[in-house]
Amino acid sequence: MEDLMHTAREGMNQLSRQVRDAGYVVLLTDPQGVTVDFVNNEAHDKELRHAGLYVGACWSEEVEGTCAVGVCSIERAPITVHHDEHFRSPNTTLTCSSAPVFGPGGDLLAVLDASALYSPHDKRSQHLVLQMVSQTARMVEDAYFLRQHRHHCVLHLSESRALLDVQVSLLMALDESGRVMAANSRARQCLGAHRDHPLAHALTCMGADIGHVLGLDMPALVTQAHRAKGDAFEVRHVASARRYFAKLTHPTQPRVNRVLANHAQAATVGTDLQALHVLAGTDSLMMSNVLKASRVMNKGISVLLHGETGTGKEMFAQAMHQCSARKAQSFIALNCAAIPESLIESELFGYADGAFTGARAKGVKGKIQQADGGTLFLDEIGDMPLALQTRLLRVLAEGEVMPLGAEVSAKVDVQVICASHRKLLSMVEEGHFRQDLYFRLSGIVIELPALRERQDLGALIEQVLHAQTRAQSRVFIPTITPEACDLLKHYAWPGNIRELKNVLRTAVALCERNLIEPRHLPRELQCVAGAPLLPPRLASGEPLASCTALSGQPASSMPESALPEKSAQLLAHLRQERWNVSEVARQLGVSRSTIYRRMAREGISAPI
Repeated sequence: MEDLMHTAREGMNQLSRQVRDAGYVVLLTDPQGVTVDFVNNEAHDKELRHAGLYVGACWSEEVEGTCAVGVCSIERAPITVHHDEHFRSPNTTLTCSSAPVFGPGGDLLAVLDASALYSPHDKRSQHLVLQMVSQTARMVEDAYFLRQHRHHCVLHLSESRALLDVQVSLLMALDESGRVMAANSRARQCLGAHRDHPLAHALTCMGADIGHVLGLDMPALVTQAHRAKGDAFEVRHVASARRYFAKLTHPTQPRVNRVLANHAQAATVGTDLQALHVLAGTDSLMMSNVLKASRVMNKGISVLLHGETGTGKEMFAQAMHQCSARKAQSFIALNCAAIPESLIESELFGYADGAFTGARAKGVKGKIQQADGGTLFLDEIGDMPLALQTRLLRVLAEGEVMPLGAEVSAKVDVQVICASHRKLLSMVEEGHFRQDLYFRLSGIVIELPALRERQDLGALIEQVLHAQTRAQSRVFIPTITPEACDLLKHYAWPGNIRELKNVLRTAVALCERNLIEPRHLPRELQCVAGAPLLPPRLASGEPLASCTALSGQPASSMPESALPEKSAQLLAHLRQERWNVSEVARQLGVSRSTIYRRMAREGISAPI
């Protein structure tokens, strides 16, 4: 308690200077409500002692009944108890505002209180005092935290870059391996597990690896801090995807500093996870994938990427290579589905001089040897012929490759990353893929989500739009209209990120006035959730009034009984409200753009 009292004293003096002239005194109690320190107001010393405001007095609920210190100790939250809210009648002239002071482990250490003998009758007059007491309690808590963990690394986090240096928000003490040793109350509140998050069991703040909390392990944090050169760097909370700005302060303890130096040295040879984090965005599954990838990196573990076509499997593999210790060496990719079966063997294993008719005189190194020291990426591994699967298995097991026609094998050291959109386990059961090779390749399986499943689709659209704008050397980035944005967000994207890039590349080229509208998007996008495509003339840009329903006449001129149920309901609403789209949208609880889309899709147009 003495350490805390020493730390708290300056905060108590500062608070006293702010409230003293209004008749307040400041006291600090232990968790049981016993006053252990007190900043007196000598002008009212006798009255204060009579009211129980002195060192040694007990303000627990058991002794005094309802009072600010007692309630705060139980509720563990700031509170004001004003006048006759006190249980004992001698206390009903008092107004008391208390706030808890928590320890680094989350335990209640003390209660800070500001009390006055007399105050205005209206309790609202105490609101500002309660805020001042709460703020001082947090300052004391943070100062005590930093003092107790001066021999640990401390991560400072804030949602504001500008305020990080002057207003500490979240604090976490880390040991040399990156485990969270302690956290202040705001860090525990903001960074604790989200129960509905798929990684909730691993995301409790206290005792967790920092990589599970922020997606950056200790070497990566040290690297980011080193690169920032004292400035704040950006991190994201894995569970909530919330952005924070961070600074890492190092301890004075030599042993820990040596460990940090080792982390920094290791980081310079390839643990910068920036390339992976760019791909992850704020999607929780992708952030989890980045965490997995960072854990197995440089451990000699084979990686199998699984996902639909166009989900960015090769981009993820390249990012892993760029973040690894092998980044200075080659990244060699081979698409097993793009090369004829008769050529894939020589492409993969190479061949020696005179191996076959037409072979080059000096032979050719295969992809495996080209990747020696680096990374070999085998895309669509499920399309590799069974005979070659056996040879590949030997390379992985023995670390040697035998080129076609060669008599001596060559040693190779490669990191293998494979990818497939097929379910390889099903292929194993059907006899189309070797089981032993599957288990050799799938040291860890990383599932890449389809674009339609991404939680950060809107941000991805913006990111791709910026990239395509730069690629076309345009000065200004086009704006996507709300209608076009809705189409982009609700489309199923069977081609995933690859299709998104193509769509936005074309839209950027077609748009005028720096405005991307629905007419700049492919016809297949101009339907939502499986609805029929727009009539051809609408897709070509003709006015709505010229569009017709399936019967060939405008749907708005047809009887409601002749239309599909949903079209009939929409038409009935529009007619009832005299074609006031805003009123119909309000009644149906949707946006005006949604009504316009449905009208266009179903061939409904307002009478001219």
